[in-house]
Amino acid sequence: MRTLLKSALRPIWRRTSRKTFIASQRYKATNPKTGREWFVVDCKDCGRVMGCSEKERRPLASGGLSKKERSVYEIDHVDGIEPLSNIRLTLGEHFHSMIYGRQEVVCYKCHKARTAQQTKERNKK
Repeated sequence: MRTLLKSALRPIWRRTSRKTFIASQRYKATNPKTGREWFVVDCKDCGRVMGCSEKERRPLASGGLSKKERSVYEIDHVDGIEPLSNIRLTLGEHFHSMIYGRQEVVCYKCHKARTAQQTKERNKK
């Protein structure tokens, strides 16, 4: 049941809060490949400028590249999302932290490093 709830809430976040957040962070700049104007966002950690619609194949753990192109940036929940442990007690907090929690735009490399650090800290406790 918990998995079903989480998988139902994620698309809601992607279509509402995430979309609004990206719109508030983006600005117009010139695309270096085409010379045309496009919307871009900046990585909060490394400062990389990324197109809102820019995609690339990501490196795999096995050493190759992914088959499918994916977005070059991720939206990171800075304070994390409240775990959905007991549905009765934590569903409201989980949903609220997902939709209204503090978010930042980071490139996928910085997001991977952030997630690894958060996992280390969580496993220490």
